[in-house]
Amino acid sequence: MTDRHIMRHAGGEVTVENGEVVDATEPLVQWCPLKKKVYGRDTIHTKEFIKEIVRYKIVKVGMFTKDRIVESDTDLVPYGASEMLMCARTHDIIDCAVLACDGAGTVIATTPRLIQGIGEWMGGLIETSPIAEVIERINNAGGIVIDPVDAGIDQLEGVRKAFEHGFKRVAVTVAGRHAALLPELRRVERQNGGTLVVLMICNTGVEAGGAESMVEHADMVWACASKAVWEIVGPKAIVQIGVSIPVFVLTDAGKEIVEKRAETIDRHAALFTENLPHLVAHCCPRPLL
Repeated sequence: MTDRHIMRHAGGEVTVENGEVVDATEPLVQWCPLKKKVYGRDTIHTKEFIKEIVRYKIVKVGMFTKDRIVESDTDLVPYGASEMLMCARTHDIIDCAVLACDGAGTVIATTPRLIQGIGEWMGGLIETSPIAEVIERINNAGGIVIDPVDAGIDQLEGVRKAFEHGFKRVAVTVAGRHAALLPELRRVERQNGGTLVVLMICNTGVEAGGAESMVEHADMVWACASKAVWEIVGPKAIVQIGVSIPVFVLTDAGKEIVEKRAETIDRHAALFTENLPHLVAHCCPRPLL
C-alpha cells in the first residue's frame, strides 16, 4: 500500500509520501491569524509556505511517520477543539472523543492525553494511510482504531462504534466538508440513547447549505475562513469565543465544555453573548470564502 497522506491548509492541499512533502496546491486563504500565533509566521500564504507548515508538523510530532507522538497534555491554544475535549474528558463531561488521526484514520480516543496528542497539531486531514507503529501506539494508549487495515476516515462509523463499545457521552470532530453527515449523526445518537457533542472544524469555504445544517445539528462551530459560517451560524450562537477564528457555541452542551475550559486555564479569549457575531475584520482570515 502506498504511504500517502493529504491534508488541507489555508484552503490548499498538501500531499506527504513516505514522510516527505511531495506536492501542494495553491492556498485559497492569503492570510490567517492562527499561522502567526502558532507558527510565528505573519506572511502571505503560498504553496511553499503551507509545505513548510506541514514539514514543521513532521519534525515536531512525527506526523505522517512511524514516530508520530499520539499522547500529550500540552495546551497549544486556549480554545482549540482538542484542548476543549481534553478538558471535557479530564472533568468527566464526555467518555470519549471520535477524532481523525494521520496514520490511523478515525480513532475513538478514551483518555485526555490521547485526545490532545492526536488533535493538538492535527487539522484538515483528507486522506491517510495506515502506519502500523502509530496504530499500535494508539491501541496501547487505550484508543480504538476503527479501520486499522485502510486507515479510513469515517466519523459516522466512529460514533456508531463508540456507542457500540458502551460509551454514552461521545464527542466527535467533523470537518466542514462533511456537514451532510450531521443529520445521520444525530439519528445514531437517538438510536443509541446516548449524548453526542458535535464540533465542526476545518470550515474554510463551507457554503450556505453546510452552515445551515450546522445551525440545526452542531454544538460548536469554528468560523475559519467561511463567509457562510460567519453570516449564518454566527447570529444563532449563544456564545462566541474570540474574534480572529472564533468558536460559535450553539447549545448548552457546547457551553458546558467551554465554561469548564475557561475555569481551568489562565489564558482567556474574549467571550461575547450579545449582538453576534462580533466581527473584527482586520483580525480575521483573508479572504473569507
